[in-house]
Amino acid sequence: MIAPPTVPGVAALDRLPGHPAAYFGAGAADRIADIVDGWHAQRVLLVHGRWSFRASGAERIVEPLAAHRILRHFDGVRANPTIEQVAAGVAVVARFRPDLVIGIGGGSALDTAKAMALLAAQSAEPQRCLSVPALIDAPRACGLLLVPTTAGTGSEVTRFATVYRGFDKYSIDHPGMRADVAVIDPELTASLAVPVAVAGALDAFGQAVESWWAVRANDFSRVVAADAVQVLARALGEVLRRGDFDSPGLRSRLAWGAALAGVAIDISRTTAAHALSYALTARLGIPHGVAVALHLPWVLEHNARLTSGDCAHPLGPGFVRDVVAAVGDTTQRAAGVAVRDLVGGLLALGGYPRRLGELGLAADEWAPLIDAAVSSARAGNNPRPVRVEDILAQLMS
Repeated sequence: MIAPPTVPGVAALDRLPGHPAAYFGAGAADRIADIVDGWHAQRVLLVHGRWSFRASGAERIVEPLAAHRILRHFDGVRANPTIEQVAAGVAVVARFRPDLVIGIGGGSALDTAKAMALLAAQSAEPQRCLSVPALIDAPRACGLLLVPTTAGTGSEVTRFATVYRGFDKYSIDHPGMRADVAVIDPELTASLAVPVAVAGALDAFGQAVESWWAVRANDFSRVVAADAVQVLARALGEVLRRGDFDSPGLRSRLAWGAALAGVAIDISRTTAAHALSYALTARLGIPHGVAVALHLPWVLEHNARLTSGDCAHPLGPGFVRDVVAAVGDTTQRAAGVAVRDLVGGLLALGGYPRRLGELGLAADEWAPLIDAAVSSARAGNNPRPVRVEDILAQLMS
């Protein structure tokens, strides 16, 4: 594998904690060409969507890459990547044999780039790797640089990617998924429509909250998650007051908070609100961050009622209740509203339903899907178990 580059001047950018080479700052994307030059990569594969690649300004920024190297594009990325999409990308990697893969876009583009780069090095087919993760046993054969154009997914700093097979969600979780370098430029988010920006911001806020109370969290991830909750709550409170995201300072705070949340979940993973979101996304097309937000307020209240009899957290029920209280207090101070009101106000700003009951979901149809979700590893990472009847009650409310 090509070693990550050392680039003069890139150290002047802010460094994100918890990642060996994650650079943050307005204008940071302008250093992409310098980073690639420092890598001495001659064959570069760009992985991105179509509209967002142009609208974000990323296309203009990476144009110079074609001057002195062989550049190819995989622009077949669609929302919520499927294993078929990833397999098509793996075939491109196998033919082109890039020195470096650059993923640019939202979470779907970044997850696709990560999966392509890692799975192309495996002897087993991508579909088999999805079913049998132990088959992923070879390191990446190329470098990986990730550049988000949304503030929310955290994919640029995590070592896992979400891939769908039909309606079923799979998480490819492997050290080889983590980017060698991440470049986070908040100005690449300036073109986002309000509904898209809201969905991303809610995903980040959910990640930060869930990471703070996650069973798998450690001391470092809890500190980062707490910082992320504070940064994001303050920024999201400003979004509610403004009714838009049209401020460079606001975009910077959101991007920083989202990146911190990504660092936190890379260690802790997410919990029940995320576990329960995937069926809403796969079957109803609800944006992922919105699906998380529809569950987050009631999961927070559910965890607040945890006792010694149903506590799954190693630090005990008192610790979890303190975290839940801290989430509420931090949000109230930073955003000026309670968590439920912050989430509901943002959902309304994006034009989304404010609660699960508005979706009109039939309990008999959703009970089997919910049963599968509460049995997942993400749900098992929640400090208090969630039951099917807990979620069905929310569907009816």
